Amino acid sequence: MRVVLVGGAPGVGKTAMARRLLELAETGRDLVQWVDVDSLWLHQPWRVDERSIAMVEANLRAVAEHAARAGVDVLVITWVFQSAEMHRIVTGLLPPATESVSVQLHARRAVWEQRFAADPERRGINERYEDGYRSAQATPVDHVVDTDGLTPMEVARRVADLVGLGR
Repeated sequence: MRVVLVGGAPGVGKTAMARRLLELAETGRDLVQWVDVDSLWLHQPWRVDERSIAMVEANLRAVAEHAARAGVDVLVITWVFQSAEMHRIVTGLLPPATESVSVQLHARRAVWEQRFAADPERRGINERYEDGYRSAQATPVDHVVDTDGLTPMEVARRVADLVGLGR
């Protein structure tokens, strides 16, 4: 199983790209699964502590192990990877000898702000999102995709080409 870690700032288009990537995989030979780490953080009461971190790590480990056992060819993991350490944490949860590649989606600040503002789920850019933008843009990765001026499908095609999806 190959794992593709797709990161980027909050609101840069990771979810839209992942949905289009699954559409591209519909007619391919690779079985592709997608998990968004943010969805693993959906719990109440909201907190980040040892127990909630352990929950997320256990969930991600289980998804990756089950995907590998089920014969998934490509597991796409999206998250706001804000540091190389976050990549190390996630890759450390994968089954042994799993190949992984990292791709970071980038956008110029004005483009990112426009996308962020257009998302009805978001309530404006605050300090947390600002930090996420700055750190995600600076995180070292294997590949960077500049999303400015591209549709989510065009971004998905670029990611697919970079990671060899459909070959």
